[in-house]
Amino acid sequence: MNKFIVVVFSIVLVLISGCNSNNFQIKLSTPKSFTPGQASPIELKILDREGKPVEGAKVSAVLKMQGMSHGDLSMKLQEMGDGVYAGNANIEMEGDYTAAIKIDYKGEKWAGEKRFSIVYKNAQ
Repeated sequence: MNKFIVVVFSIVLVLISGCNSNNFQIKLSTPKSFTPGQASPIELKILDREGKPVEGAKVSAVLKMQGMSHGDLSMKLQEMGDGVYAGNANIEMEGDYTAAIKIDYKGEKWAGEKRFSIVYKNAQ
């Protein structure tokens, strides 16, 4: 029951964070599972307020596991084109994470959070 409440609360927070009045629309893509010792791809699709892809931005993210103090996974994301920025994270545990994202685009700065969950690849 507690996991259900955490999942519902996480979904509500993601929806709320996507409804703010900033100049960027951000979609976070992460794998649903991970394999220890292998990098997991993290990808952001960034659009401006008109829905056009943001190109030429400096983008970074810090991943933090919710409710744990195992440290942070910092990463700079590389531009892949068409508003897509990607990087890899060495995720070590399954659980709920927060990605603290920073964008610097033509002097305009944005900072916000997106949440996601990931499970161990062989978990049943």
